[in-house]
This record gives sequence, structure tokens and C-alpha cells, in this order.
Amino acid sequence: MIARTGPLHIYVACVSLVGFAVLARSLPNVSVTVAVVAALAVFVAEYFSVTIRDNVDVSLVNIVFLVIVIVAGPETAVVASLGIMPSELLRASSQKGLKACFNTAQFALSAAAAGASYLYLLSVMGTTFPSPLGIIAALVATLMFTLVNLVMVSGIVSASSPDAFWPTLRTTLPAFFVQVPSAFALAVLSALLLLQSPWAVLFMAVPVLVARYALMAFEQLDKAYDELVRGFVNAIEMKDLYTRGHSERVSQLSVLVAEELGISYNERRLTGYAALLHDVGKVGVSLCIINKPGPLDDDEFEEIKKHPTIGANVLRDIDFLEPAIDIVRYHHERLDGKGYPHGVGEEELSDIVRIVTVVDAFDAMTSTRSYRRALRVDDAIAELRRCAGRQVDERMVEALAVAVERVGWQPTTDFASEEQLHGHAIPTGTAQERMVNDRSDSSEVSP
Repeated sequence: MIARTGPLHIYVACVSLVGFAVLARSLPNVSVTVAVVAALAVFVAEYFSVTIRDNVDVSLVNIVFLVIVIVAGPETAVVASLGIMPSELLRASSQKGLKACFNTAQFALSAAAAGASYLYLLSVMGTTFPSPLGIIAALVATLMFTLVNLVMVSGIVSASSPDAFWPTLRTTLPAFFVQVPSAFALAVLSALLLLQSPWAVLFMAVPVLVARYALMAFEQLDKAYDELVRGFVNAIEMKDLYTRGHSERVSQLSVLVAEELGISYNERRLTGYAALLHDVGKVGVSLCIINKPGPLDDDEFEEIKKHPTIGANVLRDIDFLEPAIDIVRYHHERLDGKGYPHGVGEEELSDIVRIVTVVDAFDAMTSTRSYRRALRVDDAIAELRRCAGRQVDERMVEALAVAVERVGWQPTTDFASEEQLHGHAIPTGTAQERMVNDRSDSSEVSP
């Protein structure tokens, strides 16, 4: 997806303007010593965050802000957001200045919202922390901080990509329900300890450091998994130059379809891995067959039909890829049982298999071949709809249609011969074109 720099810069400018105005208003009301200590705590929490799956940062910065709201007051928490700026500027990343301004401002606004709700409830209920009512006020502050944070982050994702705001926010809501209980519990516990003795907080440093190193180990393991999967894909593409980029496109688009269907994060991740590896079995097929420029004869096609089974066998002894095995094995099957290699029907095909099957066929149709140009996206979707219910799942086709429109997906101009792998391939073009260009066998369903 290509960043839309106009809306992005306008959004960042607006958030920064409001955020820094709130920050400037709070600055005179906080002592220099308190401001420096609070900002330093925020800096340490943010700078030493750990990046895990899908560029997600895990840090304690939300908890630090909430503790500051409870112990030192909302204005101190707003001023503490200045600690975000150096943490962003010291990182090796693109657009550091833009990120520093936006994140400083959005944390200032999140802290202001949390602090305002916290003080209001304490005033209305005539109580203080750590009374039971004061703890309820802290819970509301946690809700407000997390919600404002997620809304503004969803806004910048929407502004920097073709993704609409509400679908983006919807995908972040599960994180809201995960973050609030843990952030609330840790913030209240830390505040209670800090009110008893500033040194008591040091006792919390040990489990926090242990958790950080555990996350770092998890990050390294996750990178190793990704590198293994990429290694498989590179091996495929070195052997079959015609389909270079095909696996990556199928993976990206399959995840978008899964998001459109509201599939859980773990299943979306599995979808991405499985789609990336769906053709891994081609490593066991003769290079002469894979790169043959003309139609395959019957014997050659029987060989090519083995690649899903070979792929499943390749993944069999890799524990973390075990859930992907059936997806790789069945990605050439059809709902009507006329696919290959096993001829199973729809009852055996999971939603993820159906997603990968649809996207695989879509990418084959919208990729340029040596003998024809890529089909337009609309034409490919129309062909998929024509074959829905027999070859592919109608629900997946419609989700694909929404996804490609949402991100502005365009056909690739890379030459490819993927169509020869689709004994069950969605037929493309006119009936006459299919007769001339078909590289598959007679298992294709004709209209």
C-alpha cells in the first residue's frame, strides 16, 4: 500500500497542534524537577520497548502515564509526554521527526483525557485514591487513556494508507480489551507502592526486566520463524522464476481477506504463513516441468499435481508450521470435490484453505503471462463470482472483492506460469481464449 502523504501530514499536523497546545498549557503548572523525573520515566519505558510480531511495540509506557496521573496529577502526566520525543528521535527509523511529533502529541492528549476523567470522578464522588471509589476512577482513566490512544493510532493508519478509519479501529479493538485490565492492575499496584515508598517501586523492576528479556527472546524466535519461511519461499522462486513474487502477493492479499472476514489475529497470522508457503511443494517437482513454456502433457501434469502433497510433507516435521499443513495440502481442492490431489469436498476445506484458494486463483488471473496480459481486477472478480459455489467459496470471493477495492489492488506485470499449476484453475478470458491458452488438464470446469 502506498502512503497518502497529503492526508497523513494534515492529520499529524492537526494532532500535533492540539497536543502541543495542551502540553504548553500544562507546562507552567509543573515543577521542573517533577517534570524531568516524569519525562525520564516515560523515556525509559518507551525507548526500551520490545518490537514483536507485525511491528507491534510492547512497552510499559501506558502504565507509566497512568501511574503519573494517579500519583502526580494529570498535568504532570501531560508534560511527561515530552519523554516520548527523544525516544523516537534516537531510534533508527524512517520519518523520525514525524513520528516524534505525532506520538508526543497523541500521548499528551491521551494523558489529558485520562487525567480529566480521573479528576472529574474524584470530585463528583468526593473521594481520593486509594479508596474503592478512587480505584474505580483509576479504571475509568485507564479506559479513557487506552481508547484515545487507539483512536488516534487508528487515525494515522487510516491517513497513511487506503484503509478506512472504522475498519482500522475495529481491528484494534481486541487490543483495547487486552490492554485495559493489565494496564489498570499494574498501574494501581505501582501507584500503591509508590505512595507507600518511592523505593518500593524498585521491587517491581525485577519482574519487569525478566518480562522484557523474555519478550526479547520471543522476538528473536519469531524472527527465526520468519526467516525460515522466507527461506522456503526463496527456494521456490529461485527454481520457478516465472512466479517470482506470487507467494508474497498471495500472502498479503489472503491476510487482507482474512481481516475483512473478521478472523482472529492468530488465524490471520496462520493465513499469512500458509499462503506464503502454499507452493513450497514445487521444490520437489522437476525444473523442466515447472518452467516448461508450453502446455503440459498428461504425465507432466500428473507430476505437477503432486506439489501440494510434497509441500505438506516438507512442513510435516516443523512444529510451528503444523497448522499450515492442511492448507498447503488442500489449496488446489474444490468445493465440488473435483480438485487435486485428493478430490476432497467442501466439508474438508477450512475457511483459511478457501481464502488461499480464491486468492491464489485471483493472483494467477491478474498476473501477466508470456502469452497474455493480466486480466483487470474487475474481470477477475467477475470470473471468480461465476465459479463461486462450485469451485470456490462465494463468501471468500465477496470478501476478496471488498479487500481489493479497499486497498486499490492492481494487477502485476510480472510474467508467470502459475496457471499451469491450476488443474482446478478458474478459467479466464472468453471460452475461445481458454481453449487456446489453457495449460491445465480437463479437470477444469467449463461453463
